[in-house]
Amino acid sequence: MVKEIEWEPEFDFKNFDPKYVDPNRPWLKYWPDTVPKSIKYDPITVQDFVRKSAQQLPNNVAIYYVPANRKYTYREVFWYADKVANALYELGVRKDSVGIMTGNRPEFIFSTLGILQCGASVSPINPLLRQGDVTHILKEAGNINTVFVHRDNYRTIKKSRKSVELENVILLGAKEAKDDAITFEEFIKDAPPDPPQVKIDPQDDVAALLFTGGTTGLPKGVMLTHSNIVADGLACINMSKESLDENFGKAATLAILPLCHTFGFTVVILALHMGAMMLMLRSFDPGKVLELIERYEIGLFVGVPVMYQMLVNHPDFKEGKRDLSSLEGATSGSAALPPEISRTWEDRTGTKVGQGFGLTETSPITHIQTDWIPEIRAESIGIPIINTDSKIVDPATLEELPPNTVGELLIRGPQVMKGYWKKPDITANTIVNGWLRTGDLARMAEDGYFYIEGRTKDIIKYKGYKVMPREVEEKLYEHPAIMEAGVVGIPDPNIGETIKAFIVLRKEFRDKITESEIIDWAKEKLAGYKYPRKVEFLTSLPRTPVGKIFRRKLRELEEKKSQA
Repeated sequence: MVKEIEWEPEFDFKNFDPKYVDPNRPWLKYWPDTVPKSIKYDPITVQDFVRKSAQQLPNNVAIYYVPANRKYTYREVFWYADKVANALYELGVRKDSVGIMTGNRPEFIFSTLGILQCGASVSPINPLLRQGDVTHILKEAGNINTVFVHRDNYRTIKKSRKSVELENVILLGAKEAKDDAITFEEFIKDAPPDPPQVKIDPQDDVAALLFTGGTTGLPKGVMLTHSNIVADGLACINMSKESLDENFGKAATLAILPLCHTFGFTVVILALHMGAMMLMLRSFDPGKVLELIERYEIGLFVGVPVMYQMLVNHPDFKEGKRDLSSLEGATSGSAALPPEISRTWEDRTGTKVGQGFGLTETSPITHIQTDWIPEIRAESIGIPIINTDSKIVDPATLEELPPNTVGELLIRGPQVMKGYWKKPDITANTIVNGWLRTGDLARMAEDGYFYIEGRTKDIIKYKGYKVMPREVEEKLYEHPAIMEAGVVGIPDPNIGETIKAFIVLRKEFRDKITESEIIDWAKEKLAGYKYPRKVEFLTSLPRTPVGKIFRRKLRELEEKKSQA
């Protein structure tokens, strides 16, 4: 039998934690007395963090898998998870890592909680990855001997097994086993629905081994402990004026972010801890999302920029065919949301989109625009969450810079990763004196709001001037013909580097507007050294699995053209 979990966090409404937060930070002056200034608690595992809610709401629906019209209660979620845990334990899985390669499906959650309960860590593998990337991840981890894989991705894993030894492959969504793989149902059939008794140190044991998207090269493994994930979750949940108790077990949320990514992974953990009903879609369908918002009266929409872009361009949104009056807020993360899209969303829904910020290395959320700051600003990422500090430094000297000066963003808090897997040197260069170097260029306004300006590696140096791609992209989005824009620096034989924009036109403007017309328009809107000197039309932009513009792929595309 599973013991009743009596864990409770301790909220301090008077004092900021000096271990993490400098009490003189400008954004702290906004902090209301109704929001905790710091949170303390006994270490707890991620699975117990979720199970506590399941024990209070056993018969509430936890997951509604919309494509199959299947619902799972909190009791059923842990019935599956406990059987997975015992089945893995019988295989000899201990403090290894177990891979999961599937899209958004309930089995992802069953498997995740089961893996954690047998003491292992979860290694989500993006189902969009090619076999080479998957093989790299399996080799780099070196401790993944078991993988849960959906039948749609089985061939990729089978190819990877030629160069990486995998002892066990469990098929999700399959009715029949393969010669070298067993179905999920067969795997858990004889396992008892009680978790094995395993000692886990939440502060030191890795809960998730997440491989970064590899936008600058091959993916690195990020080690997040149970305490990293719980700390981040608690801080995010309690940043609102409304307490968790007021919303516990009452809300419906959308599980539409990729679960294989840290953003989607964390949002699901938070939703389960809050006793919410998750409406899960296999893939992002803007029409279906709008329907669900109306039908289930969704109060908060959380998405990435490409999702907002697809929603605001959908006929049901533009023509007002859906009642979106239940929306009380909206949050965007993973990349910058173009202001034009933000304004369109606000005009239609009456709610502002509060951008946030985070990294895989920070579990992931560090900054948000909560409901008690003076105003929601479309271009800002807001302020740091509870028990989190942030500063802007000179990338060369790490000396802190004055307000409104662009420099590198550094972050300190209990959600900062344990380190990079098997890369102590890179870890030491990334976490310096307790501060995580993000590699992102940002600035802090005098009133404490933070603004992301770009990545240090993405800066375009045009004739001695430094140009931020994001600024150029945001201006291009104002052109009525432009649906998507990605800006990069490309080699120029005369001046070293010049500015190029890759553009996706709206359907009604295709073959009706030229590259030179876009350049002439941008010349009128941007400073003389900022407008793109070259434009190329594409049918779509390469993006990372969470919707960020994949600038490295754009640069590679240009390089191939030059070589040809």
